[in-house]
Amino acid sequence: MTGIADTRLMLTLEFPPTENTSEKIEEFVKREIAKQLIAPSIVLTEFVKYAGSRIGEDAAKNRLRLLKEKGLRILPITEKIALTAGSLLLINRNAPIADALIASFVKDGVAEYVVTDDPHFKAFGIKTKWI
Repeated sequence: MTGIADTRLMLTLEFPPTENTSEKIEEFVKREIAKQLIAPSIVLTEFVKYAGSRIGEDAAKNRLRLLKEKGLRILPITEKIALTAGSLLLINRNAPIADALIASFVKDGVAEYVVTDDPHFKAFGIKTKWI
């Protein structure tokens, strides 16, 4: 089964903190895309918000387009995903709504793990994977 991308993955790919991280994340994302990596539509929203403020909206959208061309699959937030996210937020009320939506794809069996180093997902009992 595949992973679901968190916004942290996308931002680390775009803005790696070190040259070593840059090489690692490029290879890691390539492998994850080969396993049919998914990005929920909320990740696109967050990526454009954060990356767009640094590199411009058009550049951020272009980066997403290139990832899609490489095989990144985008899935919408469905009613089922939204309801699962609401249930997760009852468990951890301080977690961001976007994280609950992303975690819901794993809870509902669409993905096996979230590709992130964000500790919020462990609080939801969600398996994570990171470079």
